[in-house]
Amino acid sequence: MIIGVIGSGSIGPDLAYGFLSAIARAPGAKVYLVDIKQEALDAGVARIQGYVQKGLRRGKLSPKAAAAIDAALTPTQDLRQLAECDYVLEAASENLDVKKSILSNLEEVVRPDCLIGFATSGIPRARIAAEATHPDRCFVNHPFYPAWRSLPIEIVVSNDRALSDKMIATMKRLGKVPVVTADVPCFAADDIFCCYISEAARMVEEGLANAAQIDAIVHKAIGGGGPLNVMDATRGNLLVHKCQVLMQEADTGTDWFAPPAILEQRGDDLWHDRRAPLDARHDDALAKTVLDRILAVLVARTYFVVDNDICEPTDLNWMTRMALGFNKGLLEIAEDLGPDKVLALCEAYAEGRPGFEIPKSIQDKKLAAFRANIKVERDGNIGIVQVFRPEVMNALSKRTIAEIDGAFDELGADDSVEGIIFTSSNGALAGADINELAALPTPEDCRAICMATHPIMEKIAGLPKPVVAALNGAVLGGGAEFSMACHARVVGKKLLMGQPEVNLGIIPGYGGTQRLPRLIGVEKSCDLLRTARSVGADEACALGWAHGEPVKDVMAAARTLIEAHLAGTETIAPVDPAPIQVPEELPAYDIGHRSLAIDAILVDVMRRGLAKPLSEGLAIEADGFARCKQTVDLDIGMKNFIQNGPRVPAVFMHE
Repeated sequence: MIIGVIGSGSIGPDLAYGFLSAIARAPGAKVYLVDIKQEALDAGVARIQGYVQKGLRRGKLSPKAAAAIDAALTPTQDLRQLAECDYVLEAASENLDVKKSILSNLEEVVRPDCLIGFATSGIPRARIAAEATHPDRCFVNHPFYPAWRSLPIEIVVSNDRALSDKMIATMKRLGKVPVVTADVPCFAADDIFCCYISEAARMVEEGLANAAQIDAIVHKAIGGGGPLNVMDATRGNLLVHKCQVLMQEADTGTDWFAPPAILEQRGDDLWHDRRAPLDARHDDALAKTVLDRILAVLVARTYFVVDNDICEPTDLNWMTRMALGFNKGLLEIAEDLGPDKVLALCEAYAEGRPGFEIPKSIQDKKLAAFRANIKVERDGNIGIVQVFRPEVMNALSKRTIAEIDGAFDELGADDSVEGIIFTSSNGALAGADINELAALPTPEDCRAICMATHPIMEKIAGLPKPVVAALNGAVLGGGAEFSMACHARVVGKKLLMGQPEVNLGIIPGYGGTQRLPRLIGVEKSCDLLRTARSVGADEACALGWAHGEPVKDVMAAARTLIEAHLAGTETIAPVDPAPIQVPEELPAYDIGHRSLAIDAILVDVMRRGLAKPLSEGLAIEADGFARCKQTVDLDIGMKNFIQNGPRVPAVFMHE
């Protein structure tokens, strides 16, 4: 892939570095960084090199990856060098005329099939592409701070479905999580964000509170660092001012959107002076006043976006957490407040503030129903359940599992759905949320979480409709266990499947000790379960864990397999629940550093559980998972993973 980034100022080098990190090691990969000023290019390259050196020092980058980034980066002042690009992102200016001028020059250089993106915080796509020769290949690509590693990117698609799909696929290839929004001023996130910043600035302008007080109050309540701290990090005062004007002038705009003068007055000046810090002390009355105003603006603008179909609710909730840094997504925050409190906050704020809109869903006390971690779609006769927690490899938290349960209930009851694909936002499906597991206080709680999850997986296995897992990434622990509850698994070349629980001082608790042996045999499963060895796509298929051979498009392959099953040309079925024989002598395995105490529990659970029907075996597994809580090694393994990550082996006591 060959990419161009135009603009080596505030955001261009960060975007270029993020793209380089994603593709530099691929054959023929190249990223051009373009600017009309040599000094800007030099500064941009220096920033990228600084990121590389920091990555090397911290062990985040290997020397090979660093060398690949250096080789793939090409700084240039010559726009004509972008002729070979597959995708070009303009990140030079927030000025519409400048963007149009760059687009005009760019279209004379690049191929007709080259995708063109515009990094804008608020200018609608239609305005930018109004005079383009090929407007349908022009898109808004709105990134977030810090641009090189922030996952979300808002996409305003064009009228061409194929090109839009290609744009979305390109963003995924570049390590981003695309969120599609309507083509309105400031799209979804910046509508909410800029109104939030403006309200904080108004309170300073009014003399109600200083920047330190506002940031302390807001951060304590909902996270995000505080609105004015964010402005200092991004130097974003003038950009917020521009966005407010765009929203004020929009068809839905009112005078309420008028930017507070203090934003323009401060310009690039900081709100906080580290040499003379402001006094952040405040009483409860001030905290309530500040927070009530902030929450009113946040929830009102969030539900404006939802009510007007500017962004899909699950995407919006995730984006407001990931891009804006709040502890929870704003729809979750509103959910916690409840409809009565949300309405009361908005009504109180609206008094004396003409033009402030209270969305209808808030007025009616009917807050949007949404799933925070799961997306449910229908594609003809096929239902799709997609786990959507890309920032944690789609780890299966308690809420996620509950939402999976609800999704399968919904699709199972829908007569128009003849088959279901179970997948994730990027093909990966990690295990249970480690922080939640580590917080379980007693063996009884450990057993209970297993016993609460087993019926959900048995429901999936027992559905009369074919259920196929479509996987193409790290599928580990609980993710592998949920996949085995499906009737078949299709995998891509990027699959890495494993049951690494023993590395954490636990055994599988969602059926891994019982379904895996029934699927691939006792001896082969003992190897994977006791050593925590992971397998790639080819071996997973050879073992019989996955169907057929690794495929290029797992979603298409899953659909094809379901259709073949419905047509009677293929037969897929859940794991046979019947007891199976366990050999008297199991092969010897080198379990390395892993706990002998946990290994003994694992072997015992397999021996006793596999001799019983699956439902009884699962109960035995849950008992075994609870027994792990009584060991010293569980505490050691969990703490080691949380503190050091999966690459540092735990030093177990074997007790």
